[in-house]
Amino acid sequence: CAVVCVTAGNDYLSNIAEFSETVVLGKRMENPVFLVGQSPDLAAFLPDRTMDSENLTSLRNAKKKLRSCKPSLVILCVGSDDDISLCQSVAEYIRQGLANQDTRIILMHNPTQQLDEVVWLEEFQINACLTASEAKAKFNASVLKRELATFEYIENTYRQHDAETEMLVCITRFSRSDEKLTALLSTFSNALARLCHAHCSFEIYLENTSRFRVRNSDIAGKELVKALQSLLSEGGLPASLAQAIEEQHPQIHLLDESGGLEPVTQLITTRIGSYLAFPIVVYKRVVCLLLYLIPEQEMDRVSMKQITIINKAAEQLTVLLERKQAESSLKKQYTRLRDTLLELKSTKQALAHNEKLASIGRMAAGIAHEINNPLSFVISNFSSMDSYLDNIIQLQSMQSELLTAIDIQQDQKAAHLKQSLSEFEEQAGIPFILEDIRAIVADSFNGLQRVKNIISDLRSFSHNQTGEKEVCDFSVLLDDTLKMMRYDLDNKVSIEREVQFKGVLHTHTGLIEQVLVNLIKNAVQAMETAGTAEPVIRISAKELDNMLHIRIRDNGPGMTADIQQKIFEPFFTTKPIGEGTGLGLSVVYNIMQRLDGSIQCASEPGVFTEFTLQLPLQQEDASEA
Repeated sequence: CAVVCVTAGNDYLSNIAEFSETVVLGKRMENPVFLVGQSPDLAAFLPDRTMDSENLTSLRNAKKKLRSCKPSLVILCVGSDDDISLCQSVAEYIRQGLANQDTRIILMHNPTQQLDEVVWLEEFQINACLTASEAKAKFNASVLKRELATFEYIENTYRQHDAETEMLVCITRFSRSDEKLTALLSTFSNALARLCHAHCSFEIYLENTSRFRVRNSDIAGKELVKALQSLLSEGGLPASLAQAIEEQHPQIHLLDESGGLEPVTQLITTRIGSYLAFPIVVYKRVVCLLLYLIPEQEMDRVSMKQITIINKAAEQLTVLLERKQAESSLKKQYTRLRDTLLELKSTKQALAHNEKLASIGRMAAGIAHEINNPLSFVISNFSSMDSYLDNIIQLQSMQSELLTAIDIQQDQKAAHLKQSLSEFEEQAGIPFILEDIRAIVADSFNGLQRVKNIISDLRSFSHNQTGEKEVCDFSVLLDDTLKMMRYDLDNKVSIEREVQFKGVLHTHTGLIEQVLVNLIKNAVQAMETAGTAEPVIRISAKELDNMLHIRIRDNGPGMTADIQQKIFEPFFTTKPIGEGTGLGLSVVYNIMQRLDGSIQCASEPGVFTEFTLQLPLQQEDASEA
C-alpha cells in the first residue's frame, strides 16, 4: 500500500502534509490525490489551488490510473451535468470494480448543481458531500484533513496487521524450518522491527559474560553496527540492556541521556525516543539480545496491544527454541547411537567370524581325531604287511631254488634246500603270516570304510539343501524307510506304528528319509548295546496346529540330562572309539533347521528315549501340487 503525501503552501495544507507523510523502514511511499471531472479548472474545487493532485477527465484514463496505484483521496468534481455520469462511473469502479473500500471519495459540486446527496452516499458509497464555495473553504479543508487522516489510519492498521502476521509466521518457521538459528533470528528481528516501527535494529550475541558480538541487520547501517560494537567492547553492556538480560524478559522504555547508547544515537539524524530490548532465552540462558531504536514520532503508534504481542512472542519463541535445541541434541545423540550400533554390528560380525574360525578349528580337530583312529591301525597293519611280504618273498625265492635244483637233478643240493626251507617256514611262522595277512587286509578295509563314512557324514552335515520339494504321503515314506532298513532291523527290534495323519507333505523326501534312518538306527544300536530284553520302537504321526508331529520312542537305556544337552553337537558320541562319528544327530538337527522344522529330545535313564519332530504343513495350490 502507498502512503498519502499531499503538499500545500498555507498552514492548513501543511497540516495535511503532516498527516500524509510517514516513514516506513526508511522508505517514503506516496498515495496520489485524484480530481475527477471535465471542468476547465478542476483545481478551483480545492480549498487551495496549490494542492498537488492529478486530473482525470475520462473514464478510460481513470481506470488506467486507479489500477496502477491506491489513491488516498478521490475528489469527484461536479461542475456541470456532463460531470455527473463520469463521477458516478469512477465511484462505482473504485468500490465495486476494484473492491477498494479504503480510498476516501469526496463529492464536491458547484452551488448551482442540485444533487441528491443521499443517493450518492448510499449507492456510490462516497464518504462526504461538499459544496465548492469560498464561504465553505475552511470547512471543506477540515473535511479533507479528516479524510486524509482516516486513510492514513486505515493504512497504518493494515501495516500493523501485516507486521503482526509476519512476526507470527517467523515464529512458526522456528519449529518447521531447517535454517540456521542466525538466519531465523534475522528474519524474526526484521519482522519485529516493523511491528514496533523501529528506525534501526541490532542483533547482540552473548559469547560470554563480558564479550559481545554485534551482527548487522537489514535496517541498521554498518556505521551504527561498528559504533555499537565499539561501545560494548570498551564499556560493556549498558545498564538499560543489562536489565533485560538479567530479567530475561522484553523491556521497552524511554531512552534518556543516561541510557548509555549516546555514541550510537548521535549518528542517527532522526530523534530516538525509546528502545526495545528483546532477549532470546533458551533454557534460562540468553543467547542473543535484539535491540530496536524507535523514533520519537513513532512512539504513540506502539500500543499496549503490540507490547502484549511482543511478550507472547517472547514466550512462544523460547519454547520453540528450546524444542529446536532438544531436537538438535536428539539428532546428535541419534547419530552417535547409529555410529555405535554400526560399530557394534561390525564387532559382532568380527566376533561371529572368529567364532566360525574357532568352530572350524574344533571341527578340524574332531575330524583329525576321528580319521586318525582308523588311519593309525591301517598304517600299523601295512607296517606288519611289509614285514610279512619280505618273508613271503624270501620263502618264494627259496622255493624257486629248490625247484631249480630238482630240475637239474642235484639231489644233494635239493635235500639241503628242502631242509633250509622247512626251517625258514617254521622260523618265520609262514602259516601264521598267511592267516594274519587276511585279517590285516580285512581290518584295513574296515578302517578305510570308516574314513569313507566319516567323509560322507561331513558332506551331509555341510551340504546345502538341494533338490526340489515334492508331494509325498508320510505313511508311504515311512514304509519305504523301514524296507530300506530291514537288514539293520533283522527282526532284532519290534516296530509299532500309529500314523493318524492322512494328508500329504510338501517337502524333500530324501532329507526326511535320512532323518528317520539316523534316528531309528541310533535307537537300534543303543538297545542292542544295552541288551534291552524286548526292544520296541514306536513311531507315531499326527497333525497339530498346522504342524506334523512325528515321535520316535524306544524302550532302551535312555540318557542323562547332561548327555541330552550335547547330543546335537558335532562329533559328540557315547559309543566307543571307532564305532561312531558323532555326526548323525548333528546332521538330523541341521536338516530340520533347513526344513523350517524342529527336533526335541526327551529321555529317562533306563526307561525310554523319545525324539519329536515338527514339520510345517504348507498349503500349496493345485497347479504347484
